[in-house]
Amino acid sequence: MNGLVLLFKFMTRLPIPMEPKFDSEEMGKSMKFFPVIGMVIGIILYLFYILLGRFIHSPYILAGTLVLIEIAITGAMHLDGLSDTFDGIFSYRSKQKMLEIMKDSRIGANGAIALIMYFILKVLLLAGIETEYAFDLGNIFSGNFQMRGMGLALLIMPVIARANSVLNCGLVQYAKASGSAKDLVDQTDRKAVTLSIFISLIYCLVVQVLLFRSYNPIYIVNIVFVTHVLGAYFAKLMERKIGGITGDTLGAVLELSQIVVLFGVYISLGVR
Repeated sequence: MNGLVLLFKFMTRLPIPMEPKFDSEEMGKSMKFFPVIGMVIGIILYLFYILLGRFIHSPYILAGTLVLIEIAITGAMHLDGLSDTFDGIFSYRSKQKMLEIMKDSRIGANGAIALIMYFILKVLLLAGIETEYAFDLGNIFSGNFQMRGMGLALLIMPVIARANSVLNCGLVQYAKASGSAKDLVDQTDRKAVTLSIFISLIYCLVVQVLLFRSYNPIYIVNIVFVTHVLGAYFAKLMERKIGGITGDTLGAVLELSQIVVLFGVYISLGVR
């Protein structure tokens, strides 16, 4: 429990009433529960979606607002990793120089382009899902109620993406001798990866059964599978480029995985 609380405090800006003593090794052992943090974030985003959807009728403004809320929850730490990773990898320098560039707090052209493209894609995909697809929930709530597709995306996207970060931790070694994420990698084995993916998959299927029954559960399985295959490829690519993964690449794979999940939801809703 102490490790999970530490993980919440380290990975989010959510107010946690507990102040456990920091133990990086114990936090690393709790990395297998990283999808649980995604569940909390997803549910918070979902509640904001329900509330704001009553007042914000433009899907693009709604999507943009929810993206900003997500940034506030996470403190943009994963986005920082995304920009740093793109700055380093696309510098086409030596492994050591790439790591030095990624450590630099200043953002470069490649990192800026990555962030711009990320935000454009995320807002467009969320808005597209919201605009085109609706689920009739009948009388689950009072009266007739329709749930738009964005609700599904918000609930499962943060969870699958965080399981992919755990997968990266279990697949390859840490690229540096030391670092803030080293214990997260060192303490994550294949059993932890299996548990993390299992937790995320079961959660997503429960969401489908409870709220989106007309959505084929096979699509959930396919999205999870494709996202993790691409996540494994990303980990091996980082191993080849810089000798392993870092905290920055873990943030990058998380954010990129969210885009993959959104594409998966959009495509699957179009063929259901």
